Amino acid sequence: MMLSTLLVMLAAAPSPQVRTETRPMMGTTVTVTLVGGTPEKAREGFDAAFSAFDRVNQVMNEWRPDSELSAVNRKAGDGEWVAIPEDLCAALRRGVQGAKQTGGLFDPTWAALRGMWRFGTDLTPALPDPAELKKRCALISYKDLEFAPARDGGEAGCEVRLERAGMQLGLGGLAKGWGVDEAVKKLRGLGFKDFFVQAGGDFYAGGKKAGRPWKVGIRDPRGERDSVFAVLEVSDAAFSTSGDYENFFLLEGKRYHHIIDPRTCYPATGSRSATVLAPSAVDAEVLTKSVFILGGKEGLALAEKHGATAVVVTADNQVLVSPKLEKKLKRLRAPSP
Repeated sequence: MMLSTLLVMLAAAPSPQVRTETRPMMGTTVTVTLVGGTPEKAREGFDAAFSAFDRVNQVMNEWRPDSELSAVNRKAGDGEWVAIPEDLCAALRRGVQGAKQTGGLFDPTWAALRGMWRFGTDLTPALPDPAELKKRCALISYKDLEFAPARDGGEAGCEVRLERAGMQLGLGGLAKGWGVDEAVKKLRGLGFKDFFVQAGGDFYAGGKKAGRPWKVGIRDPRGERDSVFAVLEVSDAAFSTSGDYENFFLLEGKRYHHIIDPRTCYPATGSRSATVLAPSAVDAEVLTKSVFILGGKEGLALAEKHGATAVVVTADNQVLVSPKLEKKLKRLRAPSP
């Protein structure tokens, strides 16, 4: 799945005790920032955090033919149960839970649409064939991802299958959020309290930096790539943004982007961007796209129903903010028209 978001981290010049390491992984950039500790301790932290992403990339990357997720996709519709490891099983169960929480607005079987919508600067803008899109759209159903009954004395993990041929799983952002959360667990296990973990548009801010919460900027949906319209202080929370500005094309004056409403299989039209703050990166990832699709007050209500808060820039460029965030959000200016 292509990246749907960009948040810009705003921070003062780092002190000598702030160390950052960045690696290209999982089709994006993963960054870990650690505050305090010795160089040796920091190396231990970096290695542990990036190992979490290595594991996720190995197991949950649908683009890797040797991943366990790809093995499930290859056997879609043939009736066979596919044994998968415990972490992938847990991630898929969380994906199904997220689908139930959002009424199917988040759905891990979205990947049946892969290749239908194509976004890229080197591509001629074009809409998918309506008949083929309708056919593929009918294959999206988290209810048709089945889990075999547990077996006594079996190995850790579970068995799953996709009920119909043509179905495909795509964990995309959920996998990145899973990696963030696993990295956070490893860092906390090593005693780190103040850190920042980012995978593409999924972030977790642990503790503080220079005695204050971490500062993040929310991108202006119609501004330059590095422009922000609001700033938020975050501590011990995850956040994610979905926007219609990362992967899109314009055709006959209309914007088509990669955040697809699974109810219609066309790009959602309710928002320009949605930012969600939640207890975990997976929670934020599941909710942010759903909040974007719903848009408006309905989107805010969905986030709040599941213990999160949100900032939504609506399709008509209005900024809606969860009440709990109003005093924490510093608005720099109105989003560009």
